Amino acid sequence: MRVSVVIATYNRAPLLAECLQHLSRQHFAPGDEVIVVDNGSTDDTAAVIADARRAFAVPVRQLVERTPGKSNAMATGVADARGDVFAFTDDDVDVAADWVDEIRRVMNDPGIALAGGPVTPRWQTSPPVWLRAAVDAYGRLAAPLGLLNYGSESFPLGPRTVLGANLVVRAEVLQKLGGYVSHLGKLRGTLLSGEDHELCMRVQAAGFRAVYWPELRVTHWVPRSRMRARYAMSWFFWSGITHATLDAGDRPARSLFRVPLHFIKRIASSAARSVGAALSGHSAQMMDNAIDVAFVAGYVARRWGAV
Repeated sequence: MRVSVVIATYNRAPLLAECLQHLSRQHFAPGDEVIVVDNGSTDDTAAVIADARRAFAVPVRQLVERTPGKSNAMATGVADARGDVFAFTDDDVDVAADWVDEIRRVMNDPGIALAGGPVTPRWQTSPPVWLRAAVDAYGRLAAPLGLLNYGSESFPLGPRTVLGANLVVRAEVLQKLGGYVSHLGKLRGTLLSGEDHELCMRVQAAGFRAVYWPELRVTHWVPRSRMRARYAMSWFFWSGITHATLDAGDRPARSLFRVPLHFIKRIASSAARSVGAALSGHSAQMMDNAIDVAFVAGYVARRWGAV
């Protein structure tokens, strides 16, 4: 089994250097490779990749994709990868010491087409109380930080999603399904997402198995700038836009101005609960309801063509 690790990067040379340092310690085998797709960086990314090559026992290839957007970079990497299995991670992620070993272990089951595991935080600084409480329980406020933990047991993924920071898929399955989509995922100046969810759903809709694999572990850098309420609100606004994009062409049975009625009820009740929580000093509850308002606002904005 040949493993192709695919990473997209843009102007994160120091974090990429740390990411590649952890990857260089993996138990790679002949035929494995690491592909770093530079999405138009203007920093020392090229030098970091060149320096890192010396520490690897397998090829480290640099590709360049100048069309902005992580999904465009990932699609370029996938198109050029030679492995039987594609292992996706990010430039601000440190993989566990046995990450590639666990990839081989889970994908040795020929019935598994896609797998992913937990993504835990590496905090730049101590998070605020409202955020720490939510992330410790891996609630919804973990999502904007790219964090995930479904527990210590493996299970079929079903409607749940694993993250592109720690996701493995069989090359032949992805090729059969049309490759990696490029109309979703982060574009500069936006927080558009959804490419991971779309892939998990597409794989399972085609009849293939997808699993959560808790031993497949990585940590994700969480900078101070993402620990602010404003960032969480913005992320959920863009999550609403993402979901409206995925729903494009669908017309719900019960809707008002192309918006499902349950979303309209949700924004009203969440706004009221958020105000109540703020007045009573419960900051975590306030944020949990405020992000509902942001999500529905983004969904409505996309449905009405405002974004």
